[in-house]
Amino acid sequence: MKNWLIFSLFLSVISATHAFSGKYPIRNFTPAEYGAGIQNIDFAQNRDLNLFVANNLGVLSFNGNQWKTYARNTGKKQRSLAFDVGLDRLYVGSQGDFGFFEDDWRYVSLLEKIPEDERDFDEVWDVFILGSNVFFCTFQGIYRYDGQGVSVISHPNGFNRSFLVNNKLFTQSQSGELFEIDGNKLMPLGRNSRVNQVVAGVVRKETGYVVIYNSGEVEFLDTSGSKGIFPDLANALSRKYVNHVAQISDGRLVISTQRAGLYIFDMQSGQLENITVDGGLLSNACLRVFQDNGGSLWVGMQNGIALIDIRSPIRLINQNIGLEGSGYEAFETGEGIYFTTSNGIYFRPIGKAESMFLTGTEGPAYGLQQINEKLYAGHHTGLFMLENGKATRILTSDGLWQVKPLSANPKYAIGGTYSGLHLFEIDEKGVLREVQKIKGFNESSRFFEEDIKGRIWVGQYYKGLYMISLSNTLREADVEKISESSQLPIQQYVFLSRVDDEIYICTTKGIFKLNQNSGTIEEETVFSKVVGKDWIYQFVQDKQRNVYVQSENAMALFKQVGPGNYVDVPSSLFQLRQSFNNDLLSVSTNVTNGVLFNANEGFIYYDPRLEDRVSFNKEPLVGKIINVAEDSTLYFRKPFSERPQEIEPIRITEGTRVLQFVMESFVFGDVNNQNFRYRLSGFDKDFGDWTNSFVKEYTNLKVGEYDFEVQTFGARGEIVTSKPLKVIVMPPFYKSFFAKVIYFLLGLTVLYLAYQAQRQYYKRKQAELERSRKMEIEKKQKELQEVKEEQTKTELQHLNALLAASTMNLVVKNEFMENIKEEIRVATKTDKVEDKQLALERIFKEIDSTLKVHEDWKQFEYHFDRVHGDFLSRLTAEFRDLTPGEQKLCAFLRLNMDTKEIANLMGITLRGVEVSRYRLRKKLGLDSHQNLSKFILEY
Repeated sequence: MKNWLIFSLFLSVISATHAFSGKYPIRNFTPAEYGAGIQNIDFAQNRDLNLFVANNLGVLSFNGNQWKTYARNTGKKQRSLAFDVGLDRLYVGSQGDFGFFEDDWRYVSLLEKIPEDERDFDEVWDVFILGSNVFFCTFQGIYRYDGQGVSVISHPNGFNRSFLVNNKLFTQSQSGELFEIDGNKLMPLGRNSRVNQVVAGVVRKETGYVVIYNSGEVEFLDTSGSKGIFPDLANALSRKYVNHVAQISDGRLVISTQRAGLYIFDMQSGQLENITVDGGLLSNACLRVFQDNGGSLWVGMQNGIALIDIRSPIRLINQNIGLEGSGYEAFETGEGIYFTTSNGIYFRPIGKAESMFLTGTEGPAYGLQQINEKLYAGHHTGLFMLENGKATRILTSDGLWQVKPLSANPKYAIGGTYSGLHLFEIDEKGVLREVQKIKGFNESSRFFEEDIKGRIWVGQYYKGLYMISLSNTLREADVEKISESSQLPIQQYVFLSRVDDEIYICTTKGIFKLNQNSGTIEEETVFSKVVGKDWIYQFVQDKQRNVYVQSENAMALFKQVGPGNYVDVPSSLFQLRQSFNNDLLSVSTNVTNGVLFNANEGFIYYDPRLEDRVSFNKEPLVGKIINVAEDSTLYFRKPFSERPQEIEPIRITEGTRVLQFVMESFVFGDVNNQNFRYRLSGFDKDFGDWTNSFVKEYTNLKVGEYDFEVQTFGARGEIVTSKPLKVIVMPPFYKSFFAKVIYFLLGLTVLYLAYQAQRQYYKRKQAELERSRKMEIEKKQKELQEVKEEQTKTELQHLNALLAASTMNLVVKNEFMENIKEEIRVATKTDKVEDKQLALERIFKEIDSTLKVHEDWKQFEYHFDRVHGDFLSRLTAEFRDLTPGEQKLCAFLRLNMDTKEIANLMGITLRGVEVSRYRLRKKLGLDSHQNLSKFILEY
C-alpha cells in the first residue's frame, strides 16, 4: 500500500509538469439511461463486481453492461449505502427506515430491532461499517447495529453529518462540536474554531485532521487546537457549498460542491484541479464521489451519474482551451503550441490557458512540419508558415496536405497536394519558396516518403501505391504504379509511415516493410506478431521511440527495448479508440512527453509515462442462463456474493430450443465501447466476431458436452477470457441411458411376453388339438361305447330274453311236473294196464325233459352273471354258506320278482318263500331294519 501511494504521488507530480492539463475521460449516465430518479446520493460496491447507487427512486445496480433498479415504489428515498463483504449484505439507509439486502435482493428491515421510543427519525444520511458494527447516521441519532440488536447514540442537540476516517468514526453535533464515536460513547475531538459551521468532510493528515466545512472553510485540527490551512483551496471553495469530501487512493482529496462541480486537491503539492460541466460533467451540482475497486471515480449528481477515469494518462483537449472543430495535428515550439483543426489553425502561447484562432486560416488545416527551423502548415487553400503566433501564406493552391524536406536534395522540399506533388526551394532566408507543380503525377498525395535512393513513394489511400523517380531538375516525375503488378493487398486503403528510418506500408491486411535498396515489399515481422493481419488505421513513432498502432481490433503501444526490438505494452488508449477522428486519422509526435491523437472534437493527449502498471483486468462472468422457450432460469449469480470460482455444469435436455447466456463484464472504464466474442467448444470452431451484445443465444444443441467461454477487452485492450462453463446437453428421457435400459428391459419383457404368448398360443393350440383329439377320441369312445352299449343292450336284451326263456322254461317245467304229478295220480286210479302203460310212457317222457332243468339253471346262472356283473359269483365268494336254493332266491330277488313268481319258480309255497327270505337275511347278516330286496339290488 505504501509503495502504491508513493507511485501515485509520483504520477501526480508528473501530471503537474506536462503541458496539457485537459479534461479527464468522463462518461455520463442520464436518468433516462439508468432508468430511475435524478438524485444520486451514495455508492457502494460488491468487491470488484456490482456497483450500487442510492437513488431517490430506489437502489441502482450496474454490472458494466446494464443498469437495474430495486426497492422501487416504496415511497422512501434511498440515501446511503455500505457493503459488508463478510456477510454479503448491502446495508441501506432511507427515509424513516434502514436495513439490508441479501441473497437475491431480499430486504430485511431493522426497524423492529430499534427501541420503540427511538423509531422516530428522518433520513439516514450515512451508513458505516466499523468492525462488527454497522452505524446508521441520522440527524436525530446514530443507530448502532451489532448483528443482534440496535442501540442508539444520542446528543441533546442532535447531529449533523458523520464521517469514517482511518477506521475511526466521527460526528458533529448540531451545536458544532466534533466527536469521535467509541462504542456508544461520544468522545470530544477537540475544540474547532468554527462551531457555527457544518462539517462536510474530515481527512487524516499527519498528527491531526483536516476539516472542510460546507462554507468552503478549511482548518487543521489536532490536540493543540485548530488553525486555518490550505488558503488557496479555501478560496477556491468559497461560496461553492461543499457537499462531500473523499480521499482517494493516491492521497488526493476529491471535493463535491453544489455549484462548481468537483475539486481535486493534492495536499502534498498544492495542485488543484476543477472538473465542471465544461470539463465533461453533466451537472455542476455534485453530491458525492466514490472510488471503485478499479480506481475510477463515480460522481453522484443532482441529475445523473458521472464516471471519471481519474488515473488515466489521457486528457481530452478541445473547447476547454478554446479549440473548435475536429483536430488534425499539433506542434509544440518554444513560443507555444500550434493546432490545426477542421476550422483552421489555433495557437496557444506558453503560460496561457486559452488558444487563439489565427485569422486568415479559416477552413480545414492539415499537417505541420518544421523545415530549417520554420514551421509550416498544410491547408485546404495552400501552405502557411507559422511564426510568432501568426500565419503567413506561402502558397495558394487547391489544397496541400503536408510538406517535407528532401534528404537527397536538402535545399528543396516537396508538398503533397490534392492533385499531385509540389516542389519548393529554400531561399536565402531559409523560407520555402514555391517552384512549381511536379509534372507527370496528379494523384492526391497525403502520404508520401523519400527512400534512401531519393525515390518518392506515395500511398494514394483509394488507388494504391506509387513509386516516383524525379528527374535531375526535380520538376518531372517518372511514375510506376506498384499496386498494379503486386500480389500484395496494396491496391487501395494504403498509407505510409516512417519508423526507425524504415518505410512501412499499412494495408487492410496488416503491415508490410519496404526494402529501400531493392524497392521490393516484404512481410513485417515485429509489430505484426501483435496486430496480425488486421486493417491498420494508424502507425506512428513518437520522440521517445514508442510506436503506436491502431488496427481494426487493437490499439497497441510498443516500447523500444533495443534496436529493432519492441515489446507490446497495454494502453489506456484502447478505451478511446472510437473517439479518434474518423475522417483523417493523425498522430502528433512533436509535443513534450507524449503524443496527441486527433479526435472528433479537438485532440486526445496521451502520456505513456503515466500509464498505470497495475492491471485490474476482470474476467467476464455469466450472470444468468435462461431457457428462453420455457422462460426458466437455469443459473443466476447472486448480486451480493463473491466472484464464483466455478459454476456447476449446466444440464439441459436435447430439444431446448434457445439457450441464452447473459454476461457481466464489470469493466466500468470502457462502458462506451465494450465488446464480446463467444465460443461454445464442441459447437463453434473458434471464437466468433466481436459484438457489443452481452447476450448470446444458442439454438437446438445436440446431445454432448460443451464448454462456453466469452472474451472481452480489459481497460487497456488486453483480451480477457472467462473461465469455461461446462454445458451438458442430455438426451430427453426417451433417449437417455436409463430409457435405453428400460427399452431394453421392455424389449426383453415384450420378447418374453411374446414368447410366452406364443408358447401359450401353441399350448392352447396343442390343448385345443388335445381337446379336439380327446373329444374326437371321446366321441369315438362314446360312439364305441354307444355301439358297445347298444351291443351290450342287445346282448342284455338277448340275455334277458334267454333269462326270461330260462325262467319260462322253469315255470313250464314246474307246470309239467304238476301235470306229471296229476297224470301219475290219474294213472294210479285206472285199472287198465294199457292205460297205465301209456301213462307211464308219458311220464317217462316228461321226466326226461325235466332232467334238463339242472342244465337250464346252469345256463341261467351263466347269463345272469354276465348281465349283473358276476352277481352270483361275488355273492357266493363273500357268503360261502349259501345253499343253491338261497342263491336262486337271491337271483330271483335281483330280477325284482315278487313272492308269487319266486314261489312258482322254486316250487314252494308263499310261506316257504318267506321262510327262505328270513333264513337268507340271517346268512347275509342284515339287521331287522335293512331291506333284503334293496340290499340284493344294490349289491
